[in-house]
Amino acid sequence: MASEMGQPKGRAVLFCACSGACPSMEKIDFWALAERVRLELGDKVEFLALHPRLCEGDGEKLMERLLTPTLKFITPACAEKRQEKLLRDGFAKAGVPMDEEHWIPISMAQQDTEAVFARIKAALADGAPGKE
Repeated sequence: MASEMGQPKGRAVLFCACSGACPSMEKIDFWALAERVRLELGDKVEFLALHPRLCEGDGEKLMERLLTPTLKFITPACAEKRQEKLLRDGFAKAGVPMDEEHWIPISMAQQDTEAVFARIKAALADGAPGKE
């Protein structure tokens, strides 16, 4: 449910695993990361989801069904600038703007599981992007 000012109230985490094949994410254990977010930060999120490639057609379909203007989406995925291009169609199909009210991109490139978890935790705590 959106607040009186139209800003999203809840948050959701939408992981993109880049099919587990991206060399820049080889130090990330996606299952351990998702489980840790669920167990330690689950009370701060409406839901979390992990998809192999959000930038592909089926990933865009998922985004179209899941994204809503009443939530702010944290997207741990590739570098933020790449996310702007690769996730743009999924956000557009859902009718959700890729602005600071609705989206916090978190780069997982060249990071390990612990570093990504810390960025997600910070984003959930104060909404600050987990940028380098």
